[in-house]
Amino acid sequence: MASRCKRTGFLVVTALLLASCSDNCGTPPEPVEDPPGIERIHFSTYHLCTLDEARKVWCAGGNASGQLGDGSTRERSGLVRAAGLEEMTGIAVGLFDTSCAWNDEGELYCWGNNDRHVLATDEFTNSARPVPIEDLPPIENVTLGAYHACALTKEAEVYCWGDNREGQAGLGDRVNQATTPTKVVELTDVKKVVAGAEHTCAITTGGILYCWGKNDHGQLGQGSDSLVRATSPQVVGLVPGPAVDLDLSFNHSCATFGERRRLYCWGNNDYGQLGVDDLESRNAPTEIPEIAYVDHLAAGGGQVCARVDEKVYCAGEVLRPVEVARQTGEGYLFRPSPALEDATELWSGVLAICGPLQNHSVACRGIEHRSLTGELF
Repeated sequence: MASRCKRTGFLVVTALLLASCSDNCGTPPEPVEDPPGIERIHFSTYHLCTLDEARKVWCAGGNASGQLGDGSTRERSGLVRAAGLEEMTGIAVGLFDTSCAWNDEGELYCWGNNDRHVLATDEFTNSARPVPIEDLPPIENVTLGAYHACALTKEAEVYCWGDNREGQAGLGDRVNQATTPTKVVELTDVKKVVAGAEHTCAITTGGILYCWGKNDHGQLGQGSDSLVRATSPQVVGLVPGPAVDLDLSFNHSCATFGERRRLYCWGNNDYGQLGVDDLESRNAPTEIPEIAYVDHLAAGGGQVCARVDEKVYCAGEVLRPVEVARQTGEGYLFRPSPALEDATELWSGVLAICGPLQNHSVACRGIEHRSLTGELF
């Protein structure tokens, strides 16, 4: 279940990230350039992107929707440059096949799948090259769900667009799509916003936690099984203090609270990812015993990891079928992760939770070593 990904000359993505490739897609060519050192990986189900030291964007993996941004829809086993992007500040990838990047001025560019208008255009056409997201104030950060996006502006406001069938754009209704960025009017003084597959949560500078969108597994933390969805932000209550940090995955949520940064999780628990010693979902924030003073928090598909005092604790099964996990009972509590014990920070991903090591390699929990390798610095 865990692996340490060894150093190579450039990032290579193989089996799992190219799983969508058909038999006739052929062997993709190697990249023309070997990128300078990279510092952080953002990865979805089918592809990944990274910034290099020169602040250029590189992507690799599946590319059926143009999510690599190189102007093609050809899968790539090695990193290729996203076209036209210079001096970017940050990047984000969706759970499936959309990518975004922004610069110091807060200008946002996105590319890839546009089935639900996540590229903020009236048309449904995908884009294999980055396109600017119009009608958006300067942004500080952006988060991508399955097919919706939310941006945190430099004025600490939140704008969302894209898929809104479950209310995940926070617009107060269930219009199918928001074709342009729209302000989530209930939110001010926001310091962090994170998207799950079809739900979204945000923390204000005062530590108030809000969630909205789909709630079929209790991922909004409202303490009710009768709430199907919320189309506008709802305060998450019954918590021990101000929210400090937050991360979401497909249908589960985790946050840290109070001066002790105590870990609470809720939502889907099919893989034991909530770490509460069973496989039952929770509809309200549930304390994870003995996990406090969390420095880094990461939620991935079917797992959660937290770094505490230079040790990383994880819960959840991600490689074995649920039936096997149910039989063995392994992964239902937070336990030290040998794979991530030396990771200096945690990166959330769909197929894995990873982190950089001081020897320029990548440690991952949740994917085999053949899936991801890389030299980072």
